[in-house]
Amino acid sequence: MRDLEGDLSILQRVAEFLPIEQLYKEKSHTVKAISRAWKTAARRALTRGRWKPLRTLEDRGKLWLTAPESFRLNDPERWGSSIRDAREAWALYPGEALLLILNWNHHVARDYLLLVNEPNKQGFGSIVAAFEKSLQLKRRNYSDAILCLLGEWMRQAMPGSLPDDTMPRSMRLERERLASPEWLGDALGRWADPALAAKVVDVLINDYHHNWHPRYDDLARSMSANWTDSGKRARFVARFVERQAQEDADIATADAEAPPIADDGMYNHL
Repeated sequence: MRDLEGDLSILQRVAEFLPIEQLYKEKSHTVKAISRAWKTAARRALTRGRWKPLRTLEDRGKLWLTAPESFRLNDPERWGSSIRDAREAWALYPGEALLLILNWNHHVARDYLLLVNEPNKQGFGSIVAAFEKSLQLKRRNYSDAILCLLGEWMRQAMPGSLPDDTMPRSMRLERERLASPEWLGDALGRWADPALAAKVVDVLINDYHHNWHPRYDDLARSMSANWTDSGKRARFVARFVERQAQEDADIATADAEAPPIADDGMYNHL
């Protein structure tokens, strides 16, 4: 029995250094599918070891989702221990916590970010920093969902920072504001991987509207204007210079292949 317990202890230590997505749920790609011993080790890592704060956060999230209203920041008597647990999870594992709350009710997820981040640009930077970690962990691209959640947080935490979401042009104005150097531009400059930062900008580009379509290379240069790492900035900008060059070439080809417009004299009298 002692040897078995020792083996489980070793497996638990190994499990604690795996990405949490490899321990979670009952899926074929998790370590739980290897054997009963690994399943036990994964459960211990989630309930006793390194990942316990995130497991606790998930349990708290289920409670908040079943409450008549989402947990409020001004009700410490009701949510005191939950608030402490929520802040501990974010302080230790913000990227993993961000991925976890994307599965929650939209309003509860927003209120969680309001709870664990200061209502200022420093808090904004903390969420964007967690964004990088979450993208590193996940195979799927959750950029759009996180950007939407970030926008909701900004409206609540810093009124006036983004346009009113009832405006017809809200999405365009929101993404245009986020793409400015003082917001996402500077925050993405702190990421370790400029390729991941480029993926976020790709999502912003996909939401371009006909009345906001700056050149990709100009947008990249503007967003990275304040980056201190010149090498990282060069790699970031190069991706969009290439993309803009391809678009310019496609437009030129389309223009060259378009049939000429015949002048039939219809408007000669005007």
